[in-house]
Amino acid sequence: FCKPGIFFDRDGVLLEDTNYLSKPEKVKLLPGAKDLLKISKELGWINIVITNQSGIGRGFYEWKEYELVTKKMLTEFGEPNCIDAIYANGEKPSDKPIPKSWRKPSPNMIFEAASTLNIDLTNSIIIGDRLTDLLSGEKAGINKFVHVLTGHGINERKLIIDKFNNKNYLSLIKNLTEFPVKSLLPKLN
Repeated sequence: FCKPGIFFDRDGVLLEDTNYLSKPEKVKLLPGAKDLLKISKELGWINIVITNQSGIGRGFYEWKEYELVTKKMLTEFGEPNCIDAIYANGEKPSDKPIPKSWRKPSPNMIFEAASTLNIDLTNSIIIGDRLTDLLSGEKAGINKFVHVLTGHGINERKLIIDKFNNKNYLSLIKNLTEFPVKSLLPKLN
């Protein structure tokens, strides 16, 4: 039995984007993040974080710093833990396509999560602050897109509207406190 998931970008969606977040003490949850994860979990959804961490590929920090930030994030979300999986890549941007790349806009992190967690992508949702977040969802076959103004969202809103306005479902919100729970999250259990 496949269940749909919600794919969350990390920096700028769940956490305040501090440009190459590598220090646990800088972890700050964005408004609505904790509540939305809890509500979606209670309704039977699978919550997945997919994050580009180009600071690793650029040499700004290492995987051990990323892991400390992740532990701090999970502590901030508290118990019960409402995140089912986290997928991250440390690739820096490249001018040339990289086969099997996990860097968004590649859909490969989403495909890996769908395979591992038996996720129904057609009925899933992707939430991001950047065009690359939503493009990765579109390439994976996700049809519901949510764009937030937090993080880089304010600078990318026009790009999102231009690219996704004719799609099945595009929700433009300020932050996760405005997530349309009633229209997007039917109870699955």
